[in-house]
Amino acid sequence: MTRIRQRTKHLIYAGLIGAGVMGLIFGVYAVRQMNQASEIRSSLEHKYEAEIAALQKKAEYKKITGWVPIKEIPAGHLIHVEDLKSVEFPADKIPSDWVKSRDQIAGKIAKIKLRPQTLLTETLLYEEEPTPDDLRWREMSFVQLPSALESYDVVDVRIQFPTGQDYILLSKKKVERLTTGTVTVTLDETEILSLSSAIVDAYLHKASIYALAYVEPQLQSKSVPTYPANEAVLQLIKRDPNIVKQAEHALSTSVRTALEQDLLVISPQSAAEFSGLQSSMSSKNTTSESEDSFEWDTK
Repeated sequence: MTRIRQRTKHLIYAGLIGAGVMGLIFGVYAVRQMNQASEIRSSLEHKYEAEIAALQKKAEYKKITGWVPIKEIPAGHLIHVEDLKSVEFPADKIPSDWVKSRDQIAGKIAKIKLRPQTLLTETLLYEEEPTPDDLRWREMSFVQLPSALESYDVVDVRIQFPTGQDYILLSKKKVERLTTGTVTVTLDETEILSLSSAIVDAYLHKASIYALAYVEPQLQSKSVPTYPANEAVLQLIKRDPNIVKQAEHALSTSVRTALEQDLLVISPQSAAEFSGLQSSMSSKNTTSESEDSFEWDTK
C-alpha cells in the first residue's frame, strides 16, 4: 500500500511539473506572439504615417496659378486685363470656384471691394448685362437726392403723392455722374416714358420724386418698379410735349426752394463756426504735408 501511495504521489508530482512546463511554454509563446503583433502594428503605423506625410508634402508642393488684382478695385467697377497678375497658390488651400483664366475675369464687375493679392473667384464677380439699343443718358435735377450720395452709388427713384401713396419709379440705377443737385443715369425707352409720366403726375398732384441708395448694390436684388404710368397723363404729353419740360422745371425749382429754405435755417453763428472749423482743418492738413515733405527731404 505504501508503495502504491508513493507511486501515486510521484505521478501527481510529475503531472504538476508537466503542466507547469506546458504552461510556461504557452506563456512564453503567447508573450512572443503579442510582441510580434505589437511590432507588426507599430511597423504598419509608421508605414501609414510616412505615406500620409509624403502625400501631404506632395500636396503642399503642388501649386496652381490664380489671378489677383494688382490694386484695390472698388465694388461695382469693371475689371480690366491690366488690373490683374498671376500668383501661385498651394492647391490644397484654395476654394473650388477659383477662376482659372484671366479672360474669364477681364470685363466682369467686382461684387465687393477687392483688395490687392485677393484670389479671384466666381462668387466675387458678375457680368454686366449687354447695353440695349434704346439706352440713353438722362440728367435729372428735379430728384431729391440723399445728402451722402456719391458717384457710382446705386439708387431707386421713387414718387410719393400727398395721399401717402409711394411707388418705385426707376429701379437700381447707377449714378454715372453727380454734380450739385443734378444726377445722371441711363434709361431705356420704357423708363423714359414712365419718368415723363411721373414728372407730369408730380407737377399736377404736388407729388415728390426722390432717390434712395442701396446699401450693398452688388449683393442686393433689383427692386420691381411699381409706378403705374397714367394713361391720361401720357395722352396729355402727346397733345402738349412741352408739358414735360414745364413740369420738370417746376419740380427743379421746388427742389431748389426746399434747399434754400434749409440753408436759411442755419444761423450766421453756425455758418461762422463751420467756416472756422474748415479753415482749421485745412491749416492742419497743410502743416502735416509740410512736415511730411521736410522728413522726405531730410531722408
